[in-house]
Amino acid sequence: MSNQRISGQRKSGNTAAASAAALVAQAVPLHQSGRLAEADALYRQALAAQPRQPDALHLLGMIACQTGRFTDAADLIGQAVSARRDVPDYHANLAYALQALGRSAEAERAARNALRLRRPFPEAANTLGNALNAQGKTEDAADAYRAALRARPDYAEAEGNLGAVLRSLGRSAEAEPLLRHAVAANPSLLEARAALGLTLLDLGQSEQGEAALRAVLAHRPDHAPAALALAGSLQRRGVDALPAHRRHLMLEPADAEGWNAQGLALQCADRIASAGDAFARALRLDPTMAEAMTNLGTIRRLQGRAVESADLQRRALDLRPGYAAAHTNLALALQDLGDETAAEQAFTHALEADPAQALARFNRAILRLRQGRLAEGWKDYAVRFESGRLKPKRPFNVPEWDGGDLAGRRLLLWAEQGLGDELMFGALLPEALARFPGTIVECEPRLVPLFQRSFPGTTVREPTRRPADADCHLGFGSLPRLLWRTAPVPPPPAGWLKPDPMRTAAWRSRLDALGPGLKIGIAWTSQRLTTERRHSYTELEDWAALLRLRGLHAVSLQYDGREAEIAAIEERLGVCLHHWPDLDQIADLEGTAALMANLDLVITVASSAGEMAAALGTPVWRLGRRDWTQLGTAVRPWFPSMRCIQPDAGDGVKDAIQKAVQLLTRLSSGEL
Repeated sequence: MSNQRISGQRKSGNTAAASAAALVAQAVPLHQSGRLAEADALYRQALAAQPRQPDALHLLGMIACQTGRFTDAADLIGQAVSARRDVPDYHANLAYALQALGRSAEAERAARNALRLRRPFPEAANTLGNALNAQGKTEDAADAYRAALRARPDYAEAEGNLGAVLRSLGRSAEAEPLLRHAVAANPSLLEARAALGLTLLDLGQSEQGEAALRAVLAHRPDHAPAALALAGSLQRRGVDALPAHRRHLMLEPADAEGWNAQGLALQCADRIASAGDAFARALRLDPTMAEAMTNLGTIRRLQGRAVESADLQRRALDLRPGYAAAHTNLALALQDLGDETAAEQAFTHALEADPAQALARFNRAILRLRQGRLAEGWKDYAVRFESGRLKPKRPFNVPEWDGGDLAGRRLLLWAEQGLGDELMFGALLPEALARFPGTIVECEPRLVPLFQRSFPGTTVREPTRRPADADCHLGFGSLPRLLWRTAPVPPPPAGWLKPDPMRTAAWRSRLDALGPGLKIGIAWTSQRLTTERRHSYTELEDWAALLRLRGLHAVSLQYDGREAEIAAIEERLGVCLHHWPDLDQIADLEGTAALMANLDLVITVASSAGEMAAALGTPVWRLGRRDWTQLGTAVRPWFPSMRCIQPDAGDGVKDAIQKAVQLLTRLSSGEL
């Protein structure tokens, strides 16, 4: 009896195992065809027949993976592993579920167990790479992805993952072909496509990178990293990135990095108060975010709150000692507070932390030049194009001249930055052309006729793409480093810019027709007003006292017209501010120069109008605070006919207008 009972029990156990195995076998085709509910029911029947049936546990876990229930998946597949530890697929799929749950260290162990049982095993190697990458072990992750690809060269997912990790290691040139191939092989790999978009942005291929990111967002509108990267690229290109930033923050409202990025976009759009709010929100979300701290400090400086700005920069440095950007921004705040010694030290600390911090070097150049330390200042000024503060440097097919012996080589001098800077640095052209015979000059197309007349015998032309007649090049802004190394600098010739004699005579007749009295040109503002620049400019209303002076004919040199503004002030004050509809002061610089050459005086804020008038030799009174272009002097050495009228400490530029009125009054009464 006893033996029969044992035999009977054995027969019952074998029957249960066979029944469970049969149910699993019946379920697998259903599972493979996507009929998951039916397969699930059969797997559960198998477990009812044999509670620790490993295949049923494993495959139920796989259904849980497929339906996004990764906690259940890890539990079920973990039970399968406990029931039978020698099946590599169990370990590999457990690793996959654990990694999906973010349990990367456990996923790494499970993947390594799979690879110990089977090698090669490309799927396990790919999961191992994911687990290592999530733990920051990027080099090891790359090795795991390579192992997966050696085992299965057509494994697009592993190839995409390898490309993404190489990109994170700063090896975007290596990553690009891998990512392109992976996406071409499997267009549904959205993470690889997103990584490709980022890689193309890294390589400067903005349009292609943005297209890749837009393709990701078309399939996954909730892909927050793609939305953030797209916004960043648009912002770098100067395109309105705010809609893209808003999209990202709708997806990730608690993303401190996203709020910081939106703050930068708002700052670029000169929406300073809103930018400050965005940076402050980033800090509420992440009080240790040094980037948002220094950016908020910059906003406070632009808002005139320099003490608060300096405090925020110091707090950013407490969060991240050696943070070059915060040192730079601290220096700017200290400058505003009048402590130039501490500011220079902060710029230098920034460069010690990061010698490539071009913005710090550029700002240190401006500080040193303002102090008249020319050799040091011009040396730092060489990084101006890398600083992000100026227009990009023109590309050339010939080398930049280092100032050495030209030895028969022909030099090309080219204009840089805006019209005002072109005329300021152009003051050194007479000396440069005398010292370097045969030099070619490329300038703003509107200035070509004026420069041709001013420099007879010199090849003067508008910018060319690939000059074939030059051996080396140099921007106008590099001339002072060669010619003005020490103070005092040799004054340029007064009136080096020559207007058209016939047009000058015609404008003389038109101005004479206004009647007796001083003909005084004025320019009061800029076409490009930002929060940072606004303090250097005025409103036409601020000039009322000057416009009311008797014996004076005011002439508008406001190149952007401002007809409505002029009409309003004329009606309110009962004065005439002369301007001529047939003269386009933006397009027709020849006509503008001829007008300016006939004026008795030009009074202007920092403006290209003042630079042109002074280059023509017309007397100019420039209203504004002391700046670096004075090179440590009381004048602007570029222009012998220019006088600087500065507001008193604590006053604005508009207060300098009253000083000009007083001088004009004394001039008209014969006191001067």
